[in-house]
Amino acid sequence: MDLNQLLYHHQIALIEFTARSKRNRDAGSRFDLVCHYATRIARLQKDMGVAACPQWL
Repeated sequence: MDLNQLLYHHQIALIEFTARSKRNRDAGSRFDLVCHYATRIARLQKDMGVAACPQWL
């Protein structure tokens, strides 16, 4: 999966997590997709030599 796909899936996971937590405060998942994708994004950025937070100055 490339970086853009990972970023997309991470964003969708964030949206679904927020919607689920608004519906049910106890709605926990056995598998946390938000953290899963964040970890994969960080690992891929490190492997590619890409800064996690680029400085545009």
